[in-house]
Amino acid sequence: MRKLLRPFLFLVCTLALLAAGCGKKAAAPKIEPVQYPGWIEVKLDPDARFSVPSVFFEETEAIRKKMEAEETDPYVKALLEKDRAQYSKKGSIVLVTTDQGAAFLEAGNHAARITFQTVGSPMKLPRYGQNLGMDEKALQEFGTATMDGIKFSDGKGLPDGYTVTYSNWSPMKTEIINGVEHLFTAYDKTILQEGVPLVTVHTLRWTFLNNDRIHILTASYPKEEEAYWNDDGRKLRNIVRTLAIIPSKSAAKDSFLDKVKVKCTLFTGHPVRRVHFAL
Repeated sequence: MRKLLRPFLFLVCTLALLAAGCGKKAAAPKIEPVQYPGWIEVKLDPDARFSVPSVFFEETEAIRKKMEAEETDPYVKALLEKDRAQYSKKGSIVLVTTDQGAAFLEAGNHAARITFQTVGSPMKLPRYGQNLGMDEKALQEFGTATMDGIKFSDGKGLPDGYTVTYSNWSPMKTEIINGVEHLFTAYDKTILQEGVPLVTVHTLRWTFLNNDRIHILTASYPKEEEAYWNDDGRKLRNIVRTLAIIPSKSAAKDSFLDKVKVKCTLFTGHPVRRVHFAL
């Protein structure tokens, strides 16, 4: 039971850090997404739109079923099941370069994945485009919670004999792109079978706060394909420059910070510290 509560409490504790002390209403950001020649637009009404290199296509349920029927690698089958659970909801999507799942584990296939996920928040967050004003300690705490959440999610449901290890975590930092401040980190994940490394995947991860919801954009590719996916015509790091998120006008609930403090203290042994956002 304690393990089942862990990812939820990590999220709640992290949101409590962010929900406290939000500043006054900020001016709406002037969003002017970059357009790259030959890229195709992805629309996720009513939440967002962004563009990707033309080699990407949506991993639909029909494609997942096709891959599951043809795929024998248990790790890929487990990944497809996670995709179904996490990205089948409105405001979320997976984009891939191939409908052959194992290609991600094989050298020279130029495989890559892009995901966009919209997650509802149980408490009020900064408005989209509001300056976050997080100090170094707050960024470190958010980064640690994010790292633990990723490790827990990746480790859940792994087939027998498979493990994952992590390296080269980039410290969580804030970036401003298209006038919007958000959170960014990157890391390498190595997938092993019976202790033998199969592939090391590099992941870029951007997190946007939007009143009553969180948006997470990721781009992943085999580490050895880094030069290919950093080419000017298909640079995956540029996807975030094409992103336009619709500011949420929903009435988010109050933060209930004191209640969350108690839960987090009971679980972690440490009280939640307030973080004040710049105006």
